[in-house]
Amino acid sequence: MKKCMLIALITIFALVSVGALCSAQPTYRSKIGVTNTSKKGSLLIYPLVKVSPEQADGNDTIITLSNDYPGLVKIVCQYSVPDGCLCGTLRDFTLTANQSISFSAKTGRDLDGQQLPLRAGAPPWPWNGEYTGELRCWAVKGDKWPIAWNHLSGTATLIEGEGEERRSWQYSAWRFAVGYDVQHNTIVPDAQGNDTKTIRLTGSPTTYDACPSSLIFNHITQVQDPAIGPYGDNETENKLTLVPCKQDCVDGGDRTVGVTFDLYDETELSSVVYACIDCTDSASAYYSKSLTTKVDNPSLFTSREMKGPSGMGIVKNFPFPISDRGCKGLSYGIPVVGVISNQFSSPTGPIAGETLTVHGRGQPHVLDSSGGILGEVIMTYK
Repeated sequence: MKKCMLIALITIFALVSVGALCSAQPTYRSKIGVTNTSKKGSLLIYPLVKVSPEQADGNDTIITLSNDYPGLVKIVCQYSVPDGCLCGTLRDFTLTANQSISFSAKTGRDLDGQQLPLRAGAPPWPWNGEYTGELRCWAVKGDKWPIAWNHLSGTATLIEGEGEERRSWQYSAWRFAVGYDVQHNTIVPDAQGNDTKTIRLTGSPTTYDACPSSLIFNHITQVQDPAIGPYGDNETENKLTLVPCKQDCVDGGDRTVGVTFDLYDETELSSVVYACIDCTDSASAYYSKSLTTKVDNPSLFTSREMKGPSGMGIVKNFPFPISDRGCKGLSYGIPVVGVISNQFSSPTGPIAGETLTVHGRGQPHVLDSSGGILGEVIMTYK
């Protein structure tokens, strides 16, 4: 009798445990997927690409893109520039099984001299006399329809300066995986009209990962005038690049992203500064400036205000009234991804850099100026 009771109790316990696991599984799987820079994905975003005119030595960016799946896949890539939120022509190529390629954004050539149609210097670059923008690459099939192919990864190596003053630094691309309800190598369900393709960055089981609602970066005390060297022992020029996740390569963009920086120094004192990202002024479609520019109170980044040689910043995109902050119109809550670099010693000194750290939950929606949901975060292209 005791043996039967023991077996019955074990059976009941096993059934309850399995039931608990099964009932808990949907809760876990229903969480919003969020991009990061360490996993593999079907879409890669390189927030910062810098090149000089082809006839000059100057800057270049080496793009690396890898496919670790034992099968070939077609990739399309598209450069975009800040002025007017302009997007370049889609270019496609094929990665074979377990292949990795590296190419120069300046020349469009693979590092072994083979030609790839991926030159950043082609129209619509340069912008405002500068060659600075972003690059997005994703897996497709057929007429460039996006597919689930969570086996892509990549890095960008920036080479800056000329002659003996050339220096380089590297960051990892942001990777967006497709949700678990889309079978490998099949077209991702999307809302489409005419010839327009739409990539939804919402983190659901049938879409791509969402962008984070906020980001963290660490910085050293910002030098007050980055153009004048040498810098102090505890000073650097911190350059932050932020790219809105929403991108319209069909009709263009006309919304301003309001960005808030919550800053903390080593004594835990905090302060707040603001910046705007839009398609019409010198900050334009992305924020890629020294931390002493394009913010409403840049002195908060400098040694006069910082207590201690370093600090932490949290980037938030929640909308705010911007008419009194030197920006145009209303701001919108559009999530961003980005990178930061730190230049030491002087304007020609060594540089270190990295991508920002994911903070907060995934943000699948664009928020209007009052914080209400305006629509989904999407990429559109033809």
